[in-house]
Parts: sequence; structure tokens; C-alpha cells
Amino acid sequence: MNSIWQNVTWDIARAGGFTTYVLLALAVIMGLALSTQLQSPGRWPRLINSELHNFLTLLSSIFLVVHIAAVWIDPFTHFGWSDILMPFATSYRPIWMALGIVGVYLGIAIGISTLLRPYIGYKLWRKLHILTLLIFMLATIHGIGTGSDTQTRWALGLYAVSSILVALLLIRRLWALKKKRTPVVNPARQRPWAA
Repeated sequence: MNSIWQNVTWDIARAGGFTTYVLLALAVIMGLALSTQLQSPGRWPRLINSELHNFLTLLSSIFLVVHIAAVWIDPFTHFGWSDILMPFATSYRPIWMALGIVGVYLGIAIGISTLLRPYIGYKLWRKLHILTLLIFMLATIHGIGTGSDTQTRWALGLYAVSSILVALLLIRRLWALKKKRTPVVNPARQRPWAA
């Protein structure tokens, strides 16, 4: 009976972890697409994108709780509260676990900043929201370092595809910011003699 329970909790922890990761990746991809105005306003209204982004973020938080709870009650891991809540407190792959825990705390901070956005202002909130990219990186490294499925092709493919998509959208976002900040110079002003 104990081994059946152990299998159930471990499978729920794994499924919860991967589901959280996929939803987080989709939320980050959607957020980057929104920030670069990648969507077509005529076919896909911006409100739907913002709502979808928020929904994916909320859903990933719910599955994160499922993942943490399943790991905590799993009889094989024997994790206590300190193992789950304090970075480097566990003896099980402490560095990789710490990265996941730090990612959770950063996510909580971003969630609180979203609730406080009317009080802290949009500019500060947006600067804090950039930490979502760090959370994605920490979650990717945590999953690769601690995941029991990391050596499978599908898991590696999942990490690779989501990381490549996020990287490409981030490059697009940074390129758009650079173009926005580059001043347009009138050639006639540069060389008065040419006018």
C-alpha cells in the first residue's frame, strides 16, 4: 500500500512540476508577445491576450502548489517544511532545489507587486515584472537539475523548445527597445551643406 501511495504522490509531483513549467513558459511567452505587440489587433484583441496571460500565470501558481504539496507528502522524499521553504536546507540536490525555492519567492514578490500596482505605479511594477524572466530561468535549471525525467528526450525537448522561444521573443523585445531609443537623425541637419 505504501509503494502505491509513493508512486501516486511522485507521479503527481512530477506532473505538477511539468504542468507548472509549461504554464509558466506559456505565460512568459505570452507576456513577451504582448510587450512586443506581436499579436494582430484585428484578429486577436489585446484584452484577450492580457487575460490569457493573467490566467496562465494564475494556473501555473495553482499547479506549483500541487507540485510542492505532492513533494512534501511523498513518503520517499521525506521533505520537511525547511526542505521546501528554505534554500540549501535540504540534502537532496541542494543547489537545484534552492534555485526552485528562490524562483517561488520571486514569483510571490511579483504577485504582490501586481496587487500593489495601483500604489507603486506602472513603471516600478514593470521593472519588477522583468524578474519573471529570471523565474523562468531558475525554473528551467531547477527542472533540469532535480527532475527525474530530465534524461528523457521529451523533457529535454520541452526545456529546449520553451527556452528557445523565450530567448527569441526576448531578443525581439530588446531589438524593439533599441529601435525605440535610437534617435532619428535628419540627414540635412547632419550635413548642412547637403541641404
